[in-house]
Amino acid sequence: MMKTRILFIFLIASISGVYAQNLQLRSNLSYGATALANIGDYVDSLGNEYALVGTDFGVSIVDVTNPAAPVIKFSVNGPSSIWREIKTYRKYAYVTTEGGGGLQIINLSNLPATITSHSYTGDGAISGQLSSIHALHCDTATGYLYLYGSSINSGNTLFLNLNTDPYNPVYAGQYIYPGTTNDQYVHDGYVLNDTMYEAHIYPGFFAVVDVRNKMAPVLLATQNTPTNFTHNTWLSDNHKTLFTTDENNGSFIGAFDISDLSNIHELSRFQTVPGSNAIVHNTHVLNDFTITSWYTEGVVITDMARPDNPIQVGKYDTYPGSSVDGFNGCWGVDPFLPSGNIIASDIDGGLFVFTPTYIRGCYLEGQVTDSMTGIILNGAQVEILTTPALKLTDLSGNYKTGLATSGTYDVKVSKAGYYPKTITGVTLNNGILTTLNVELVPFQTYAFSGSVIDSVTGLGVSNAEVVISSASGLIYKTRSDASGNLAFSAVVPDDYIIYTGKWGYKTICQTQTLVVGNPINSVIAPGYYDDFTFNYNWTVSGTSANSWERGEPIGTFDGNGTEINPEFDVNSDCGDTCFVTDNGGAPFNSNDVDNGNTILTSPIFDGTIYQAPVLSYFRRYLCINGTGAPNDTMKISLSNGTTTVLIESIAPNNPTNGTWVQQTALISSFLPVTNTMQMIVEVADNTPGNIVEGALDKFEITGSLINSVSNILPGQELSIFPNPFSNSAIVNYSTANYGQSIKLIVKDVLGRIVYQQNGLPNNGTVSVGSDFIAGVYLVQIINGTEILNQKMIKK
Repeated sequence: MMKTRILFIFLIASISGVYAQNLQLRSNLSYGATALANIGDYVDSLGNEYALVGTDFGVSIVDVTNPAAPVIKFSVNGPSSIWREIKTYRKYAYVTTEGGGGLQIINLSNLPATITSHSYTGDGAISGQLSSIHALHCDTATGYLYLYGSSINSGNTLFLNLNTDPYNPVYAGQYIYPGTTNDQYVHDGYVLNDTMYEAHIYPGFFAVVDVRNKMAPVLLATQNTPTNFTHNTWLSDNHKTLFTTDENNGSFIGAFDISDLSNIHELSRFQTVPGSNAIVHNTHVLNDFTITSWYTEGVVITDMARPDNPIQVGKYDTYPGSSVDGFNGCWGVDPFLPSGNIIASDIDGGLFVFTPTYIRGCYLEGQVTDSMTGIILNGAQVEILTTPALKLTDLSGNYKTGLATSGTYDVKVSKAGYYPKTITGVTLNNGILTTLNVELVPFQTYAFSGSVIDSVTGLGVSNAEVVISSASGLIYKTRSDASGNLAFSAVVPDDYIIYTGKWGYKTICQTQTLVVGNPINSVIAPGYYDDFTFNYNWTVSGTSANSWERGEPIGTFDGNGTEINPEFDVNSDCGDTCFVTDNGGAPFNSNDVDNGNTILTSPIFDGTIYQAPVLSYFRRYLCINGTGAPNDTMKISLSNGTTTVLIESIAPNNPTNGTWVQQTALISSFLPVTNTMQMIVEVADNTPGNIVEGALDKFEITGSLINSVSNILPGQELSIFPNPFSNSAIVNYSTANYGQSIKLIVKDVLGRIVYQQNGLPNNGTVSVGSDFIAGVYLVQIINGTEILNQKMIKK
């Protein structure tokens, strides 16, 4: 019998009272190599309590009346599958699986003596059609069973009437969401008093449906959930809040006010480990607590009495591995036994039985304002010192936080540009709201000036972008004026990183402690470079809605922990930004390139200002299996204004799949170098679709700049600024020999004189080019037999 395959582990340590934040582990029943799925509960006529444990072979019925000594009573075989969901109604258990065979129904009325079971594959309009079913829920108030994600009609919801004979359900209808096949699939749901809350996992929303008329349900409302991969729903005790989970990396329990279906809005989102990639699975509600299976984080109890301020008050990690993303650990949890004990199923760790201590959180809420002006301060950090509790104020300056443990604490409030304030001796009590409003005093600010200088000409660079950023979160931005000068009107003295850049120059980042009276000066070198610290207006086109985006990359990971979208840009440049395809974060399989291509095109650059220009860039490409074998590519091309050539094509499953790679290319080996060149990067998702991501960083043209000809000797000078130029340029010259009649001549590429000025002094500056058309010109200074030459470009 299957029973002989199961090992029972009696934990002496657990009986002596092992606690993990208000959850006492009473026992752990190991199933060896057998994988567990979801779990249900049942109480027989004698008051015996049972855990109905979904396994990869069927259902294990375990007597947990004595929580310290669970006993396996029966094993009910079913189709082999790692997915199994269980719900009970009266004296019957209903079991769904992805393995096929229809709905398994177990008669529990004769426990603890015997059980019987059979399978329902449909009747009436769906007779014999029901095979696989993902999940289910029973509206015990009305006696209807709801089946989700079945083999019938794209996985929409089926209705079964249990009122006449719960052992032999009667098909009562179905609801098909009015959207695409992808939208119609329902992963799970919750129903109470003929109102259904469906979890549409792939489009990432829940749907509220009136199902009083089972043959004509009415859609009432929809709402997206925090990470748009809606897995399960559960209603609050007062029926005014709907709690949701998203089954993807870094997901949350979402709390939504549904008291007015025309104005559903999010109240809060909660993570057991803020910032973690751990995946939440199923949540349930009991007495305004959510009891949640959180895969690698185990069982989590959250006080939701104030749903806009969730506070974790209980936790036990059933998974011995690291608490990261991945579909390992706790699959299901059930808190509904009359004893109050909680049963939980861990995929590899077996059945766990806990005795919980439910306590209310200690609530701390308030508003943060400016002490001088009274204006509200959003983004202020509120920290209960010596605890993990940390929150930011919202757009209204409000914060909501708290703890499970009462006591007296110090609370620190801080915001960039303000002196931090610590309030000592704040008393927090369980179930009590403490209101703490805080005024912050702003720092004194000062005006700072400076300049941006061309490293070749020594002249000011106009319209350069300058950003200064401190570790404390202070950020100021400006641009240099026509002479290269810059000014900040109100800056807090601090340690800053100063970022300076302009298209046609190399971006720099430098650290500087700003002290009143010290200037902010930057020297930047001519040349084409972009690490995407600044927006130089690269253009995005293509047919896919999931397109290129500039920003700090948001890492996504699949169920195996493979990094899909990169979490970091190239670390050898300034800042943390790059271009990535669809930087929407999790879920990884929704925020990648889908159903077409996305094309990224650089601004025009002039390759003729270099001797033997070389294109350099870092690219990242990933293509892994989706609905078919990987068949997509990333293509990188160059254009000189008239001709476009492919310089690199990256195929799927290449050795560099999913890694940053630096590439270089001598431009002249692909096509003639011109002053109207562009780089083009295309990432495509071909049919059938796969998981496809692209990224680009640290674009640069390298090579020696053509600043002057070799006949310029010591004592001679001919420089042009800016060069290239848009409006006019300044010619700065000095000759070695004294001359009475110095000439300045400008010729076009055909050798025609387009500008001439005679009788100039031995050295000086001349403004030229305001009436020139775009192109390349030769500037000459002539003093008798002394001739100085320099190239000049107008954009």
